[in-house]
Amino acid sequence: MHNEPRKSSLSSAAAQNRVLFGTAFCTSDLLSQPLTRAILYNCSVVTPEYELKWDAICREHGLPEYSAADELVSFASRNALAVHGHTLWWHESIPAFLQAGTVDQFRDAALNHLKTTVTRYAGQVHSWDVVNEPLEPADGRTDGLRLTPFLAAFGPDYIATAFHQASLLDPKAILVLNEMGLEYASPAAERKRRQMLALLEREKAKGSPISCLGIQSHLTALEQPRDHPELRAFLREIRAMGLSVMITEMDVSDHLCPRDRRRRDAIVAETYRSYLDLVFEEAEVIAVSTWGLTDDRTWLNGFRPRPDGARQRPLLFDRAVRRKPAWHAVQDALLNGRRTGAGTRLGSIIGTD
Repeated sequence: MHNEPRKSSLSSAAAQNRVLFGTAFCTSDLLSQPLTRAILYNCSVVTPEYELKWDAICREHGLPEYSAADELVSFASRNALAVHGHTLWWHESIPAFLQAGTVDQFRDAALNHLKTTVTRYAGQVHSWDVVNEPLEPADGRTDGLRLTPFLAAFGPDYIATAFHQASLLDPKAILVLNEMGLEYASPAAERKRRQMLALLEREKAKGSPISCLGIQSHLTALEQPRDHPELRAFLREIRAMGLSVMITEMDVSDHLCPRDRRRRDAIVAETYRSYLDLVFEEAEVIAVSTWGLTDDRTWLNGFRPRPDGARQRPLLFDRAVRRKPAWHAVQDALLNGRRTGAGTRLGSIIGTD
């Protein structure tokens, strides 16, 4: 299906530095030929946006349904795209029928879902978000862990449990601990960064097979600092632990920007460029993924609407699937950023070995 040369694509720019570039997508995206072409042209890795989440798979009590996830994984396989599995355990994707169950019922269901899902796609998935968003400093625990049904059912060892199970069932996959809010310049974000470092140190001491930190990277234009010494220091400590980094859900909200489209697009593009430059300078980055490619697909209009009512323009393509300044900024960063290292396990996927 994909025969067009990709010399100027984002995936080819990333591949020059042994990095994967990709995006989140869903089954409805496959109905749009322009969007599908943009994905195939620019991406080397894709993330199912909804279809691999627990509540999407288990909508009915005891009846898992994988057909939508199968469709996306099959599409990726036919087109030589890697798949990033998002996400196995996340507190916001628990099936509704488990909300009123017992702790024992939840524990059994969570383990069964993880085992069944990883077994089904073992060998077909490049990487897994094994645990998503485990930290919430505001919940008041000294270890920073978020108060979730997973914590209640398994105790603080739930992260180790999930990673060990995933490693046993899909030993070749890269296992990712994915988190939000690590990128920001605020006391709360710095506290979360400190708690993430402590969490990773504890998990490494236990032998948990975490090999990569996922940094979601939902950025806000005009708030994200160009020079961010606290984030730089954090990324250096992550690298010193021997962990790689994936940018898993990148977009740039423009809700603080002026209404003028050219000015907005320029500010958003510069935010992408400066952020990626910083991360590439300090971390061993193995993949960069945006949360969608086109502005009509963004979640931000519902989550963080602009005060003036204008539609957000946070992604790399506009609603007509035309490249925006952000596309060129990301391409430049992928090509020109100084790399501290690269994902040596990725050569067979991106054709650099």
